[in-house]
Order: sequence, then C-alpha cells, then structure tokens
Amino acid sequence: MEQKSKLVSIITPCYNGEAFAGRFFENILEQTYSPIELIFINDGSTDKTGEIVEAYREKLEKKGIRFVYLEQENAGQAVAVSKGLSIFNGEYLMWTDSDDLLDPDNVERKVQYLEEHPEDDFVMCRGRIVKEGALTEKIGELKRVKPRGEDDMFRDLLEEKNIVFTPGVYMVRRDAFLRVNPKREIIPSRAGQNWQILLPLAYSCKYGYMREELFSYVIREDSHSRQTKSLEAVYEKLKLHNDLLRQILIEMGLQQSKYWNLLEAKYLRKQFDNAYFYHNEELLLQKYEELKACGGATKRDMLIKWAGKNRLMNMAYTLYKKLKTFFRSLL
Repeated sequence: MEQKSKLVSIITPCYNGEAFAGRFFENILEQTYSPIELIFINDGSTDKTGEIVEAYREKLEKKGIRFVYLEQENAGQAVAVSKGLSIFNGEYLMWTDSDDLLDPDNVERKVQYLEEHPEDDFVMCRGRIVKEGALTEKIGELKRVKPRGEDDMFRDLLEEKNIVFTPGVYMVRRDAFLRVNPKREIIPSRAGQNWQILLPLAYSCKYGYMREELFSYVIREDSHSRQTKSLEAVYEKLKLHNDLLRQILIEMGLQQSKYWNLLEAKYLRKQFDNAYFYHNEELLLQKYEELKACGGATKRDMLIKWAGKNRLMNMAYTLYKKLKTFFRSLL
C-alpha cells in the first residue's frame, strides 16, 4: 500500500511494562503503514517503563510517528484510555494493550479494508493466542464467527458469546466513534474499558469482518487475570463488572429494554457457574433458584445443578464441556 494521508491513532495504556514495553515499541516501528499517531499513557508505573519510553522517543519520531507521551498517577486503564480519547487526531482509531502484539501489516490491512468498505464503521480481524516466551507458537485463536442469521454483536457482547474483547483486533472510523461518544471519554472504572468502547459502537454502527489473523494476544503467567482468587473475590469482580454494564445501558437509555433483563440473567448465571466451580453446593442451589425466579434458568443450568450434587453427573458434564470446546474450535 502506498503511504496514505489518513492518520491512524493508537491509544495504549501501560502499567509497569518494563518487561514488554520495548517489544511493544519495536512492534509499532515495524508497522508498514503511515502516518501513525501513538498516544502512550504511563499509568503510574513504578518500574523502568518511563526510561524505556524515553529510549524509544527519538526512534519513533524519526520513523515519522506522531508520539504523544502522557503520565498519570495509577488510576487504571479506563482513566488512561480516556485521556487518549480526549486528544486523538486520527481519522481511524485503535486502542491496544502494551503487552500484546500487532502483526507488521495490522494497521495497513485494516485501513485498506475500511477504505474499500465505506459502508462499515469499524472492522475486526482475527488473532492468535500465544504464551510469553513462545510467541511464535499458536495455542489458540481469537475470532468472532459471523452469525448465519441475525448478527447482533451488541447482544453477544452483553452475553459474552462469540466475541473478541482484546482491542488489538479492532479499528474504528473517527466519525463513527464520535457519533456514539461525543464526550470522548469513558467511565473511570477498573472493570472493563473495552466494553465501554465496543458496546455503543456495536449498538449503533455497522461493522465488517476480516478473516486474516493480524494480532497476538500474549498470556503472561504473572497477569492479574491468571492469579488464583477466592470465590468472594470473584463475586466482587463480577459485581463491579455488572454495575459498569448497567451504567453503560443507563447512559444509552436502555435500562427498560430487553437487554437489561438479559444482563441480569447473565450476572446470576456467572454467580451460579462460579458456585459450581468452587464446589459451594449451598450457593449453587441458591443461585439456581434466583435464576428460575427471573426466568433465566435453562436446561444447561439444571444439568450443572445436578452435576454439583452428583459425582457421576459432574464427570459427565465435564466431558460435555470439553467436547463442546473442541467442536467450537473447528468452526
């Protein structure tokens, strides 16, 4: 692709990224597309992230990248991303995590798609899952399979079905983003900045699919999401996330919609599933009754309830989940 005049803004928050910040900047330098505006927000890092940033500043600017470096006291990724959203200048927008990897042609291919498909407001590619220390060994994939019937990405986001949440797969047109988020900010919650950007877009905008894998999601063993948590901690995290999604629906004027009830049922089901996972039979039965009361209980939930009380059923359900995961991977 010949150099284009349309600026692409990439917003990246980072907290204590000493181990991978250099790799991230090298990744940006390798991009085959220009011009790029990189807005990098240091979220109160206590390691050498700031020093690494300064070591790459000249390299980035020599490549013609418009580099904006911001620092803040540790306040979470949503606050950091909001700062970037308030100042970005690009006609196209991306937001990425600093520990994940964009293929060298990630930006170029997405711009090419949106240039060739003016009817779409944003686009999503596919990605691969890798482990830190073995970045070339694919262990899984990230993709949204285009539904054969109704394509309701908004509902799927709320239900967390057939969705990719890692931001490196997305690119959105500036005018589409500003149409759904004229304030250029998101809620300062630590419960999920990606939902805040994606939900309004999915509700109001048209979107396209790319079959190419252009992104790697890196699993790190020291990641907060991989640390063992108590059931109480899991429930608290679920509550924070559910409260955030409720707030988003309220801001969108959807608190009286079918989506509100759908969200409530999903929240109860996640509590129910975790009660099963943590072998808390009393809580499992309680949450099942709450699911029944709101009309959200399914045959699948009944099966889990039985499995939680019966060892043989537990083994059968575990086998069922493994087979379901295997057949989904074949799609």
